[in-house]
Amino acid sequence: MSRLRRSLLRFRKHPASAKHAAAAIISVTLTSVFVGAVIVRVFDGKEYPTFGRALWFTLQTVTTVGYGDVTPTTPVGRAVAAVVMLSAIGLITVVTAAITSVFIEAARAETAQARSAQDASESRMLLRLETSLEDIVARLDRLESALSADPPADPPETDGI
Repeated sequence: MSRLRRSLLRFRKHPASAKHAAAAIISVTLTSVFVGAVIVRVFDGKEYPTFGRALWFTLQTVTTVGYGDVTPTTPVGRAVAAVVMLSAIGLITVVTAAITSVFIEAARAETAQARSAQDASESRMLLRLETSLEDIVARLDRLESALSADPPADPPETDGI
């Protein structure tokens, strides 16, 4: 089984992996640069007399630089330029998404850690409140016991006031 086929099978099993997505888009981009250079060289040989010049064109197109020193004049050359540009946009998108996902994951981990610390703090506070309420209930029980054990004193007599 070829290496490309194994890579495609791996990508199908785990398409959401940023690593696999990046590898796929980089492979497509590099392939479009080299194949595009060959196609431009073959079909627009007047403008691109050497493979190096054709490769220079596809490289500056994929990097979205586009100096303008070499531009395709045939429809095939322009189609190749469009494919190379679209693959470059895909590459930039995947790189941006990968970087963003790193920041999001860091924020998510930080939030989870803060939430865990807050939960622990709230648990300690509830335990202290529960202990305090148990102490208050015990005191009230002792007061009720003391009051029920002592007979009520007769009220003092008043002189008709």
